[in-house]
Amino acid sequence: MAYMKIKPTDSLFFGSGKPFNAGSDSWTDSSLLPNPSVIWGAMFSVLFRQGDVTVSDKEKLQIKNIYLYNEKQTTILTPAPLDIFVDSDNKKYIAKYKKVDFISNYDLPVVSEVETEEEVKPLENHFIEINSLYEHYIYGYKKNLILYNFDDVFVADYKIGIKIDKAKQTAQDNHLYRIDLTQFHDEWSFLIEYESEVEFKESGVLKLGGEGKSASYQQIETPIGLQSANVAKARMEEKLQNKNYVKVLFTTPTYFKCGWQPQKEGLLCANVGKALSIGGWDMENKTHKAMKKYIPAGSVYVFKKEEGVTTPIFQSEDDEAYRGFGAYELLTI
Repeated sequence: MAYMKIKPTDSLFFGSGKPFNAGSDSWTDSSLLPNPSVIWGAMFSVLFRQGDVTVSDKEKLQIKNIYLYNEKQTTILTPAPLDIFVDSDNKKYIAKYKKVDFISNYDLPVVSEVETEEEVKPLENHFIEINSLYEHYIYGYKKNLILYNFDDVFVADYKIGIKIDKAKQTAQDNHLYRIDLTQFHDEWSFLIEYESEVEFKESGVLKLGGEGKSASYQQIETPIGLQSANVAKARMEEKLQNKNYVKVLFTTPTYFKCGWQPQKEGLLCANVGKALSIGGWDMENKTHKAMKKYIPAGSVYVFKKEEGVTTPIFQSEDDEAYRGFGAYELLTI
């Protein structure tokens, strides 16, 4: 496995998938993080410019996971599970699971619930320190979760633009619009876990985001924070061998052919965020890809383990999983 640190040098715009027309829309928003395919495309373009791949060599580069990385503190973050809830006083609750006989609009046999009378909502737009994630489940919920919110990692930004009449090369009346942007705090960057049949240079520059902003990249050894997480991950897998159930935390957006529900037996419960519409550009056929619905990173599914299986393997239903979609962590419950 190889690791690449990508550090944007400017604010970034990542389209949310919603159509935008500067004539009829005055505000377009960006997603919090780039879709994995955006980062894959930026990395693949580097190899393409080096002359090491062609457009038909797409699977020679495979993204395995995407983290947020604080090199100074050796902190590694992944999207926080959506079975963590928060009330109006910002108090956090971790869902517990129980069987139910029947709920008219819910066809799974288990529900998640929190032990409070307060009104709560899923903890969206948060990240969790990866060692904290594993230790919390290994030690039976005795270790506190270390959570970061959007403002801990990013600075919200925006810019104002106006549509230009290409024929006259002048600004068009009533075509002012705003674009929301995100920018890392100084010490933060992306950490990409990947496999490649072609070698990258040790460092360089790539283009990232909707406006092709520049970002520096550097190949690095396995970060200390991830080394310790891999040790904890091995302990988690040992613990799972004696469990009848497994929790799957998806850390990148994931596609299922049947909407939010995977084609896998044993599904008991799901905490799923708002669906994402993701398309892209087909380099080989030079056309737009059809939009597909993905569940967001942080979505949590609970399965009954298959008999005789110690460490479950979740098979991707996406024929382009090499671009980084469908990454997951296995946890106990």
